[in-house]
Amino acid sequence: MKPGVLRISGFSLATVAGVLAVVLGTGAIDGDTATVVSDIIYPIVSIGAGLLLIAGAMSRYGRDRVSWILFGAGVTSLGLGELTWVWYELIQGIEPPFPGLPDVFYLAGYPALAVAMLLTPRLGGNRYQRGAQVVDSIVITVGLSVVAWLVALEPMYQEAGETSLAEFVVGAAYPVADVLLVATAVAVGIRKSWRLRDRSLWMVVAALVAMAVGDAVYLAQSWSDSYVSGSWVDATWLVSYGLFALAAAGLTRPVTPRQLGGLSHTLWHILIPATFVYVLVAIHVGRKAVDGEGYTLEAAFSILGLLVLMRILLAVAEYRHLINAERNQLVSAVSHELRTPLTAVQGYLDLALSDWDATTDAERIEMVEIARSEAELVTRIVTDLIATSRDNLHATDLVPEVVDVRSVVVDTTAALGLPRHLSASVDEDLLVVADRKRLAQIVSNLLTNAMRYGGGAVAVEALRSNGHIEIAVHDDGPGVPPRFRDVIWDVFERGSHRFDASTPGSGLGLGIVRSLVRAHGGQTGYRDSVMLGGACFWVRLPATRPAELGTHKSQPPTTVTR
Repeated sequence: MKPGVLRISGFSLATVAGVLAVVLGTGAIDGDTATVVSDIIYPIVSIGAGLLLIAGAMSRYGRDRVSWILFGAGVTSLGLGELTWVWYELIQGIEPPFPGLPDVFYLAGYPALAVAMLLTPRLGGNRYQRGAQVVDSIVITVGLSVVAWLVALEPMYQEAGETSLAEFVVGAAYPVADVLLVATAVAVGIRKSWRLRDRSLWMVVAALVAMAVGDAVYLAQSWSDSYVSGSWVDATWLVSYGLFALAAAGLTRPVTPRQLGGLSHTLWHILIPATFVYVLVAIHVGRKAVDGEGYTLEAAFSILGLLVLMRILLAVAEYRHLINAERNQLVSAVSHELRTPLTAVQGYLDLALSDWDATTDAERIEMVEIARSEAELVTRIVTDLIATSRDNLHATDLVPEVVDVRSVVVDTTAALGLPRHLSASVDEDLLVVADRKRLAQIVSNLLTNAMRYGGGAVAVEALRSNGHIEIAVHDDGPGVPPRFRDVIWDVFERGSHRFDASTPGSGLGLGIVRSLVRAHGGQTGYRDSVMLGGACFWVRLPATRPAELGTHKSQPPTTVTR
């Protein structure tokens, strides 16, 4: 299905579901009419949303595609439950049996949705993070299970003598399935990075919550014989199906690097699981105030208290592990980066001094030049380390001036003495108010990164785009895998080369680039290179036009080939 058709179809279904939900929620139409209208719309919206999710899954890849196909299958199964319900109610003119065929389709959809949620791509983290994630999931599941027992299952159990075993089992399966779905959604959500921006996934989470609310209210009303088809309860399921349709519409949106960021540690990772403990406390206090009972809650408090304590201990151990790992990584990176240039400096100087009389002036000059070049590399590494250790350095150490981007690109490429094929294309009149030395450092770091990880060719582009100056450096290397395209900008992060000792690098260059660009009020980013087929790292800075300065002589574009 074409992306445009998928988006229009998803938004159309969501709009229909939203309008009918408002109509049912406000009671704008009478009961019989509401029942007929909802019976017609329900299968269309639900099955349509499921099929759109499956179609949209084709735009994703790997495990992500499998996850969205299962989401679509689960929603389609729910839609078939709606269709069989309508067949009983409208075609047969009888009340749908309970338990019956609709329940088979309804309950078959829940496992598919749960597995789909578990398969959503995520970062595993280290053993402490994985341990904390497991404990969080247990806390959430136990907390929701106790709430479901107190709110729905316990009253059902007390009235079980008045119902058949099949009715009790099927009726209890709904709140249990809802608990597992919501617990899975929350647990998976807190395992992901806070930088996650997959709107479709969050639409699915919201849809699952809306569906759980509708199921809970429906169950309570069914056991009290107060449920009426076409009421506001049906609106909650319509909202759920509408959100699934919106999720399908968003699947054609390209996965941005920010969606694949690394794990981040925030207060919410601890507060979300603890919230369920607080909910149980509130229920416990309320029940004590009413009848003085609450022994089930005391047992739950004991279990959850131990789990929360374990969670805190794991968090402390994890942060200690991270601090030690970062310290070791810093020592290893610095020693590895400095060893090579310092060895070259020492070797060439020793050679020049030991055979001074036997070498010509040209040979001496060449050896000294090489030693100076390696010493400059050491200076850049030390400068990067200082910049990394002082977070506010770039915000306070800038010396802004009007800079000609062309001259910076030409001077930097010449200073680096690039041994490979290099092409540079710079638009005319590219002026920016920036710190010239820092801008040169940005270009230098991007070029060094392209030379180090590229396949042989490097291209530099500088152009004006939507009120910004964009500088892009292309290479013909293997590119950056999607899971590293955000974290590659972090300090000491080398992406897929993190364990590759044969390729030198400290992981400082791109982190420094991001800090410098942000200090100038700009942006950084990555995309696959169309020009060379490898990686393309770009930066955008606010542009300054010649007319705004009044003193600038236009020059033709410059093309440099090395």
